[in-house]
Amino acid sequence: MDLELLKERDMPLLSRKRYTFFLNFKGPTPTRKQIRDAIAAKTKSDAALTVVKHIYNRYGVERAKIIANVYSKKDDMLRFEDKSLLDKHAEKKEEAKEQAAE
Repeated sequence: MDLELLKERDMPLLSRKRYTFFLNFKGPTPTRKQIRDAIAAKTKSDAALTVVKHIYNRYGVERAKIIANVYSKKDDMLRFEDKSLLDKHAEKKEEAKEQAAE
């Protein structure tokens, strides 16, 4: 998985930065959690404050356009992002149970 930064936009009133990346990958499209962790590593930010807004892939091409927001405060992230989108980034209870069993 390889991230290529296209655009970075600072939004100080919303206390976030919006990033646009091209993601090159092999096989199936990576999960939001995998993409979020890769973006957090690339931008040197906290993965808990990173939200992947959109994943645009094209059929048959192992490349996707990613739009993500990186917040500076958790309160602002909870205020500005939809709850449904934040739920997509939360770990599922089943995954947590499987990890606890191992």
